[in-house]
Amino acid sequence: MTYIDTINYYTNLITQTINQSFLNKHLDEPEIEVHKLITLHELVQDKPNYEELVQTTMLVQIALNTHDKISVDFEEENIKKQQLTVLAGDYYSGIYYHLLANHNNLPFIRLLADGINEITQAKMAFYYSYFNDLDSFLAKYKEIESKLIEKVADFVNKTEQLPYITTWLMAKRLEFELIQLRSDKHTFFQKLILGNVQSIQNKEQLEKKIRQQLMKINHDLDKIIADNKKSLAFPKDLNFFNYYTLQKKWNMELEEGLSQ
Repeated sequence: MTYIDTINYYTNLITQTINQSFLNKHLDEPEIEVHKLITLHELVQDKPNYEELVQTTMLVQIALNTHDKISVDFEEENIKKQQLTVLAGDYYSGIYYHLLANHNNLPFIRLLADGINEITQAKMAFYYSYFNDLDSFLAKYKEIESKLIEKVADFVNKTEQLPYITTWLMAKRLEFELIQLRSDKHTFFQKLILGNVQSIQNKEQLEKKIRQQLMKINHDLDKIIADNKKSLAFPKDLNFFNYYTLQKKWNMELEEGLSQ
């Protein structure tokens, strides 16, 4: 299958699994992070139960991301949505436990449970910390972003791929966030940076700093690729979010603006 076929296959599988009409009516459709989905597939595709491993890990990630959407804004009109968001996160977690228990996959349940515990503890400290710059913020964020992937890589004895994978995951996260910024769409990631990074005060500064960080991370990826003598899990320039096409358009708009 192509990468697009793989994404569509798992997206349909996960969507059907978590379909719940009441939650669908009142909450936004949960985001499936396709860059993590592909990473998981490439790590476990040689295992006999690879679909189960990908599906359940993504359900855990969706549950964690859903709980991140719970706001501290408890105005009366938002209370129901916040309660439903908590319920949705717990619902996705429950499906993951149900699927693995039915397959009697206790080792993987323990592994993901450890990952959830470590992520939860890291978030408690991270979300209430303040950083001088985006460099220090991303260094900590990277640990949370890739924790479940690291657990799975360890489970299938492929930890040698992690320096490339964890760096690549951050690159894709920043590509996605740049697209959201340019589309004037707000994300939890943006909210964290604007609230916790002292040197970034507005959207313009945020976009500039993310662009700089993305250039740096891509340089790091090129170095890892040059130094790596073994085949890597997947190509560097997988264009999930149509980022490279949009980047060319943005650069042309910038050049036109400067020439006027």
